[in-house]
Amino acid sequence: MINYIAKYFTLNRRERNGMMILASLIFILLLAKYFVVYHYNPSTEKVAVVELDEVAAKLAMQNMPEAGENNNMPGFPAKKDSMFYFDPNKITLEQAVSLGFSNRSAHTFVNYRSKGGKFYKAEDLKKLYGMTDFLYTKLKPYVLIEKATHFNKQEFENTTRAKRSWQEEKISLEINSADSLQWLKLKGIGPGYTHRILKYKSLLGGYTNIEQLKEVYYFSDSLFNLIKDNLTVNPTLIQKLKVNSVDFKTMVHHPYIKYEGTKCIFALKRNKKIKAEDLVNSSCFSREMLQKILPYLNFE
Repeated sequence: MINYIAKYFTLNRRERNGMMILASLIFILLLAKYFVVYHYNPSTEKVAVVELDEVAAKLAMQNMPEAGENNNMPGFPAKKDSMFYFDPNKITLEQAVSLGFSNRSAHTFVNYRSKGGKFYKAEDLKKLYGMTDFLYTKLKPYVLIEKATHFNKQEFENTTRAKRSWQEEKISLEINSADSLQWLKLKGIGPGYTHRILKYKSLLGGYTNIEQLKEVYYFSDSLFNLIKDNLTVNPTLIQKLKVNSVDFKTMVHHPYIKYEGTKCIFALKRNKKIKAEDLVNSSCFSREMLQKILPYLNFE
């Protein structure tokens, strides 16, 4: 056991050298500490010690308002303001100062307006640079902003003139005989609508009532209601299809009859001439569709 312990604490040559070096370093550090603590006496400059209250006073002086200005903040003496109702879009520089704005803030206020800035509500005052919560709270009850009205005199005169002209010239248009120029006189009808109205009239053979204009592509109810009082219709101007002599190609293009209807009619008249009763008693069309189709057919 003793031999084991002795062997455990026995150092070889390399380890002994390391221990000597470590001991030397420790000794050198102890000497250095002793020298610094007891023998080193540097000359120190006198340091000016500033009292805490003097520092606070200097900081307060830096934050004080400039002479002649009123920041309207609690703790600062405020000017005796003369409060009155005002419109921030109209008041002058002097009026702004009398309301409690500092000279600098008042100039900022006026410059903001001169560059196109507008105030639409009292809260817009908060946009001003330098506007404090204290000043805004004081001014808010006195803000009266006149509601802006965007009035274009020329536009108003043009609209009034057009309306007067429309009222004076009460147009009455018969939809089966009107040409494109007559349609263009109607309010809301342009070249596109005119083209589609005339094209649909050609496909139908004419209009039996003004309500059929709603079947024109992209013709809205609002537009129809706008012009319906100016429209009349003469159903006698309709160009009818001669059922017993018309060819298949002509009949099939009619918007109400189309292919299936044309095929059914031609099946009915295969070996004979047909009458209106024959078509009514057939199953070619519904009752509702027959009412729309019969005005366009001639059975003679």
